[in-house]
Amino acid sequence: MQTIILADLLGGFGINAVAFLSQLVSFGIVFFILWRWAFPAILKTMNRRQAIIQEGIENAERARRELDDATGRAEQVMLEARKQAQETIEKAAKAAEAEGNRIREEARTQAEQISKQQIARIHQEAARARAELNRLVVNLSINAASKVISKSVDSKDNRRLVEEFVSVNQTKEQ
Repeated sequence: MQTIILADLLGGFGINAVAFLSQLVSFGIVFFILWRWAFPAILKTMNRRQAIIQEGIENAERARRELDDATGRAEQVMLEARKQAQETIEKAAKAAEAEGNRIREEARTQAEQISKQQIARIHQEAARARAELNRLVVNLSINAASKVISKSVDSKDNRRLVEEFVSVNQTKEQ
């Protein structure tokens, strides 16, 4: 009686009870076959894929850490290179300044030396010119005096007298 009531009840919904039961049994058999043989193979494949994915994630994390480490080391190397370059530039600037100072000092020393040499040469030229002027004055004085005195004193004595006169006058002027 219950079967009839159930059949009437299911029939009211448009469900065929015999077809429903056969489909239910077929589903159970298919589920058992899948559960017994297919699900373990599927789970095994899924576990392998999960392990591969997990390994890929771990490799990616390790690669990221290595990349971060390498980036940090590269930044350290760049920082050290910049520091060394700055030190080299500073050393070169100091060396250039020292060399410039040395060259300026050498040029100043050479200029002083040349100036002293030129002054000494000018003094020599002036002394030569004075000597030449003295000689000319003596000769001129002798000629003038000899014309005035008319040969009372010989030319040697006359020359001596004029030279004494010129040298006395010259020391007074200086």
